[in-house]
Amino acid sequence: MALPDVLLLGRTNVGKSSLFNRLTGGRFAIADAQPHTTRDLQRRAVHWNNSGFTLVDSGGFDIDSPDELHANVLRMVRRTLATAAAVVMVVEHPIGLRQEERRELTRLQAAGVPVIIAVNKLDAPDARGRSVSLSAYAHGTVPVIGVSAKNGGGTGDLLDAIARAVGTRSADRTTPRTLRVVLIGRTNVGKSALTNAMLHDDARVVSSQPHTTRDAAAFTCTYHGTKLTIVDTAGVRARGKTGSRVEALSLRHTRDALRDADIAVLVYSVPDGVGVVEKALAGDVVERGTGLLVVGNQWDRIPGKTPTSSIAAERELRRSLPFISWAPHIVTSATEGVHVHRILQTTIAIGEERIRTIPQETLDRVQRQALTLKPGEKLGPRSKHGGRKRVTSILTQTGTRPPSFTLRTDKREALPASYARVVEKALRTAVPFTGTPIRVSIQQPFAKSL
Repeated sequence: MALPDVLLLGRTNVGKSSLFNRLTGGRFAIADAQPHTTRDLQRRAVHWNNSGFTLVDSGGFDIDSPDELHANVLRMVRRTLATAAAVVMVVEHPIGLRQEERRELTRLQAAGVPVIIAVNKLDAPDARGRSVSLSAYAHGTVPVIGVSAKNGGGTGDLLDAIARAVGTRSADRTTPRTLRVVLIGRTNVGKSALTNAMLHDDARVVSSQPHTTRDAAAFTCTYHGTKLTIVDTAGVRARGKTGSRVEALSLRHTRDALRDADIAVLVYSVPDGVGVVEKALAGDVVERGTGLLVVGNQWDRIPGKTPTSSIAAERELRRSLPFISWAPHIVTSATEGVHVHRILQTTIAIGEERIRTIPQETLDRVQRQALTLKPGEKLGPRSKHGGRKRVTSILTQTGTRPPSFTLRTDKREALPASYARVVEKALRTAVPFTGTPIRVSIQQPFAKSL
């Protein structure tokens, strides 16, 4: 059963994201003094005593700019308000309740939505304990709780109040594991638009303004019976091009999301091609052993397309990034919905490849192909009885996610470190392992040093 949503609502810079991070026990939302840092909704499950709920961080609702980006932020906040089981109105001490906050509180009460007022930035314990200091925030029968997102003071009382508002329900944490898919790429290549297209929903704020996405936000969906968690991340610029502290924090969140991913979807703009950013991101994916799908987006911007245009785009990709020849390539248009379903299909297929186990008879055949001994090399070092030992070699699978293999051989002649690539090539000839790196290690206990 899905957990109820509890929305953190408030004006800009009252500390909603800091409080969200404190209540969820992490650094999932970017907290910064710059106004309007939060644009997309952040969701994290919280389990407190016998209650469970999904805490939702939101952008400031006081944005009055006619800008399209700000309008999209407000629209997402309003849509979440319509389905929230409870609302935590975060206000800043010592400013008090402003007219817009009181108006919003009255509207929520009239709609029957449980509301809690969290007075943030009460960092001193005695300030949180004095009822007189909280009386300025009273609004009818709405409970008022003093908190400090900075040091965690009062957050236990706030969680108790939220639990009472949403009711007691089983805090079941044994939810089945889902396939975690993370979209990465440069700024303005359409990652958020692709996220919306895959979800069939306007879950992410989309704008032509660079670096619109700042937080890495996760959304869960089910496709043909498989549960996926789709994580949209902020765009990455070339090294040294990070323009602000917020962008630096966004980059850190992107790297954190990639660390926890099963599959990375590297999105690039087909008209712009791939460059140093894509090469660096692909290298990170390979190093982490994460699955990889490359998506060439903005296909609608290619003038005069022909049936061979997509072939030419893939050829250029392979030329630029030859070390990920095993990664599938799809051209899409998020705005027109072209081939978006293939992204979901392919990520599920890659997920299956990452947990594939290979029969030992297949591995024995691969081992014979990869490690061909020359005449005269079949006899190993002398045994203690004066005879000769036969050289033995065995290739075994030692893990999945990513598929990992170990070749152990008694050959006395040391194999070069690059020989692991020879074994990998032989493995991929037998089983393609489409979309996933594989790990190969060589063990030679009796080899002489090179």
